Amino acid sequence: MINEKKNLIVTTPKSEMENSAKEAQELIKSGGGYYFRTFKKKPKGLEVGSKIYYVEDGYIRGFGEVGGLAGGEMRCEITDREYGDSEDERVCHAIIPACSWKWIKPVAMKGFQGFRYFDDSNVEVVGRWMDTKPEVS
Repeated sequence: MINEKKNLIVTTPKSEMENSAKEAQELIKSGGGYYFRTFKKKPKGLEVGSKIYYVEDGYIRGFGEVGGLAGGEMRCEITDREYGDSEDERVCHAIIPACSWKWIKPVAMKGFQGFRYFDDSNVEVVGRWMDTKPEVS
């Protein structure tokens, strides 16, 4: 059976927005690296090449392209927190190279928990990973 690659959308909680900004600044400063997003189990259609869009503060801001998938535990170098569980084979980390990040023209969307599948046919890319986050108009 061939899985159809799907794009996802997730929310950065308000409590994590500052950490996300720090993470981005560190990756820009070092010239690269990766982000990761942890799922309790691998979403159907999440594959290398899938895009993960992020809602932050009421707007879809951008996306990164999945460069790899991993299980087990992963540690965030900014917060020093562990994500995942080496005992749970269902855990899936989507690894997103920083250089794959693209800013989009912000689109209003209320935040939510978990993930959703996302049709990105109407998004407009307006910048790359080292560019400044676009203002909301």
